[in-house]
Amino acid sequence: MTTALAVLFSTGFGGMERYAIEQAREMAKRGHKIIFISKKGTPTAQALRAETGFEKVELAAMKYIDVGAMISIRSLIKQAGVTLVHAHHSADLGLIAPGMWGIENVRLLFSNYMQVPAPKKDLYHRMEYGKVWKILVASEELKQNAEENLPIAPGKVEVLPYGLDLGRFNPAGAQTGWLREKFDLRDDQPVIGVISRLDPLKGQMEMIRAMPRILGKHPNAVLALVGGETPELEGQYLGALKAETVRMGVADSVIFAGETNDTASYLAGFTVYVLPSRSETFSLGCLEAMAMGKAIVGTDAGGTPEMLGYGEYGLLAKPDSPESLAEKTLALLDDEKLRARIGGKARVTAMSKYDRNVIMERLSGIYEG
Repeated sequence: MTTALAVLFSTGFGGMERYAIEQAREMAKRGHKIIFISKKGTPTAQALRAETGFEKVELAAMKYIDVGAMISIRSLIKQAGVTLVHAHHSADLGLIAPGMWGIENVRLLFSNYMQVPAPKKDLYHRMEYGKVWKILVASEELKQNAEENLPIAPGKVEVLPYGLDLGRFNPAGAQTGWLREKFDLRDDQPVIGVISRLDPLKGQMEMIRAMPRILGKHPNAVLALVGGETPELEGQYLGALKAETVRMGVADSVIFAGETNDTASYLAGFTVYVLPSRSETFSLGCLEAMAMGKAIVGTDAGGTPEMLGYGEYGLLAKPDSPESLAEKTLALLDDEKLRARIGGKARVTAMSKYDRNVIMERLSGIYEG
């Protein structure tokens, strides 16, 4: 089995960070020796402390130019006999690649969760990506984007979708009343749910602005915003969102639920799940909602249309448009049969394409090379 070094210095904590930890956990269960390096003082480092199946290391790493971090990565590779380094964030490649220079027989695997916004084919990026053995992406759109914009050889990009625990994300065993009890909601109140970090790009502001029109037809509906602020906006954006609920006259109909690691419990109580992001490459939260058989509204941008079968198992709204988000959400709130049909198709798709056991076995094979 492989001795692998997982690296993630991200300061946020969302789907990418949760999934990177889950991958490490699953690879350790399959017999690989895992060492996970994170940035000291981050939510990722804090979450990793609860993990017992693999070794954890915390570094006070800085982006791009941190000779100390490069040396630490290099030392770990050599001392632990690492044969594969698994990077989960593009910004970390600038520390990993120099740390690997001159070391033979170590593969660099990069999971790319984000679209590359512009070509990166200058000398610096050619040196950085020249160390990459394989890039894993979650969708065909991300594969095309990476091949067009990164300085990589043909055939280095492989599609490996997210994998979900379909036993945990299972509507048959869901406690639908939990959310209503926690927030004192009546049984007849429709709950519109968004699970994402609080960030202007994630569309919570647009959903708040969509609520007056939604409440016009469903006056007892509630919008539940689940997630904490993006670290760079801590202490700023939550206040702005709350102020907007007051300005729009919907403060009594919006719940700020905070962060959670138990997204299945929240999803169980949602009537409709909304992914209002201005652009999303591949949303773990949306995939979890699909597995829970939820009727979904997503924006017609980025990788979301591909995830939702281009409208087959999720309605598509215009990005950055409260009016369109309200229209599509109302279409689902108004039609119980439509919700059931779309949610059923979403669940079947999740079961057939995103079973965690299948995906993790594939990843284990990639680790073994």
